[in-house]
Amino acid sequence: MEFLTPHHIRELGQEALPVRPDAWAKLGGNPGFLSDRIQPGQLRGAILGSPHPHARILHIDTSAAQDLPGVHAVVTHADIPGIKHYGLRNVDRPVLCIDKVRHVGDPVAAVAAVDMETARQALALIRVEYEPLPPVCDPVAALDGTAASDQPVHQGGNLLHAASHRQGDMSAARASTVHRVQDSYVTPRQMHAFLETEGGVAEPDGAGGLRLFFGGHNPAREKQVISDMLGLPHDKVHAVGTPVGGSYGGKDELTIQPIAALLAWRAQRPVRLHLTRPQSVDLGVKRHPMQIDMQTGCDAQGRLTYHQVQIVADTGAYATHGPEVLDAALEHAPGPYRYQALDLSARLAYTNNGIAGAFRGFGAVQVQFALEQQMDRLAALVGMTADAFRALNLAAPEAPGPLGQHVVPFDGPQRALDVARQQALWRGPHRWASADGRHLHGVGFTLIHRSDGFGKGGPSDCRMELALSADGAIELRCGFTELGQNLVGTIQSLGSRHLGCAADAIRPVLGDTRLTPDSGPVAASRATTLVWRALHEAARPWQQALLLAAARLLPDIPLRCGAWGLESAAGLRLSYADLARALGEQAPCISIDLRAEDPEGNAHDTHFVFGACAAIAQVRVDTWSGMVQVQRLVMCTALGPVASAQGYLGQMEGGALMGLAMGTQEELTCLDGHYQARNLDGYLIPTLADAPEMQVLTIENLPEGDPIGPRGAGEISVNLALPAVANALAAALQHPITQLPMTPERVIALLEAGAESSTP
Repeated sequence: MEFLTPHHIRELGQEALPVRPDAWAKLGGNPGFLSDRIQPGQLRGAILGSPHPHARILHIDTSAAQDLPGVHAVVTHADIPGIKHYGLRNVDRPVLCIDKVRHVGDPVAAVAAVDMETARQALALIRVEYEPLPPVCDPVAALDGTAASDQPVHQGGNLLHAASHRQGDMSAARASTVHRVQDSYVTPRQMHAFLETEGGVAEPDGAGGLRLFFGGHNPAREKQVISDMLGLPHDKVHAVGTPVGGSYGGKDELTIQPIAALLAWRAQRPVRLHLTRPQSVDLGVKRHPMQIDMQTGCDAQGRLTYHQVQIVADTGAYATHGPEVLDAALEHAPGPYRYQALDLSARLAYTNNGIAGAFRGFGAVQVQFALEQQMDRLAALVGMTADAFRALNLAAPEAPGPLGQHVVPFDGPQRALDVARQQALWRGPHRWASADGRHLHGVGFTLIHRSDGFGKGGPSDCRMELALSADGAIELRCGFTELGQNLVGTIQSLGSRHLGCAADAIRPVLGDTRLTPDSGPVAASRATTLVWRALHEAARPWQQALLLAAARLLPDIPLRCGAWGLESAAGLRLSYADLARALGEQAPCISIDLRAEDPEGNAHDTHFVFGACAAIAQVRVDTWSGMVQVQRLVMCTALGPVASAQGYLGQMEGGALMGLAMGTQEELTCLDGHYQARNLDGYLIPTLADAPEMQVLTIENLPEGDPIGPRGAGEISVNLALPAVANALAAALQHPITQLPMTPERVIALLEAGAESSTP
């Protein structure tokens, strides 16, 4: 199959970009985030969390709290009329703990009162009798049966999920191996640190139902979980989920929504529940820490022979997205390369170390860091440059996916590699020292691919509606939420491109279960890709529906669809607003149903679509202090057409900063089940002062007949930034990087170890 079609390379950030359509509203706080929905008569909610990482609940007494003046509701698990647990693949998380707590802050009870002072007083009056249990803290020990506690985190044991994949003749591959690299890599727990912590409002509607206003990815799922918890018909719950004050995956799953809904239902009053930063640290999900044992071989010419990987990940107290994260790690462990044989295995452990879940980069970034270190180390053994080694071992565009599955053919890895190899930063020196010897500089290269959407068996089907509203706006109605990714601007841009109308003629209607069909969750760039497909497929039927409707009004005049209405060759124009007024309830509305494209033969939880990027990073290491500065980052992104230049640039630059922070500074340590940072003064995240000079080169490749459209830009810059920075650090320090983040203490330790090894 031929892929060398013309493509356009564009440097984003070097051109004037239009203002985002929601910019002034967001800058002015109108509308604000959903947690800003403050009204007279609203009660304040508060949660009583466990002080123990692991304990049995022997008794709960709420009587004193219930008698406190100003308290309108006090709830425990006994007050839940319907289903008491929720979860995704594993329904293991209690709304309020029943017989056991599994992490510090695990919700045991909650109150709703007239103000926060009264709510806090009520919490102090609740008496909970615990029997502390030894915490399960080491994921390896939890799985190997050597943990100090004989009490597993869950009744079924500490193994939540396992996955494996083997292909090829391992014995033959080993026999042809000349060079091999074997090491163990450790990645940290990372916190999302969004500006707006988890919060929102639950309101009884006065008609036996409930309204929910919480920032999240999937209002339809909130509606389902909460209606089941309260024993209500699903049509009695109305959920609004947009806009969201940042998520990065951290608000993908429900956290406080069921508790707020239970309080509002018991009190029959609106309840606002908004976590403080320390509460968010306790209750919010984190990036999965992983230990990755990796052994990779190649022959004398540098061709990869075999790849063995063993992964142990810590999911904490509850599953959330843990199984999917582990599956993604396994799937991305081989990278975009070809091998004679693979032997991959992964295990996911329950522990009492908080909760891990969805995080930008989603399981892939941890293994990509390890894999790209392996590629550089093998290249050095063979005597090849890092880019030449990758070019030699790159899988063909039409090759099967990393686990042997059928994938949409895509030339992204080759395109990205070709462009990155020509960049001046890579063609220059890869290591040098300052004149005084204090600073070491290194340049690192990486090539990664990243799956799009959900794995096979996930919620890939999607519904949207395209309608002419009463005021003449063309509405795209979908259940997706605005997370800051410029979804509003993306829909208008793609609508103009596919429907032929002006961008301002399109009004996105988002994330409201009363007004929008269930489109499934927003995840990475799923919404962008599906909106592209939806508008591409609906363009002809939509235009035909408009023309048929207009023909009833102007039967003898040929018309065509234009920017602001229907136009004739003679210059007659029927605006969309005029057409809507004339048609009334007969105005066109079409349903768009997108089905999963994954082939039936693909294994469960493999992906069908991949994008690719290459990157070059330059770092400077201060040998006196151990401080690392990422100075430059060149991103060569082969993800197909750019749907929204503002959104794309924001995603790439923002995600890159998250990725490099994972490599140089962010680590939320957990000691005996207790997080060692409680706020952003103890857990430091990068600021603009830490941002490198960034260059984003977009390769707008799309093979003819491609059924998918743009690949995701929402996560992949995290995936590329971390290994690029790690490889640059390894070049500067002349030592493999095996543990992240590379804090000053770890840098100094490597420098001292190197000095000792070179001492005669």
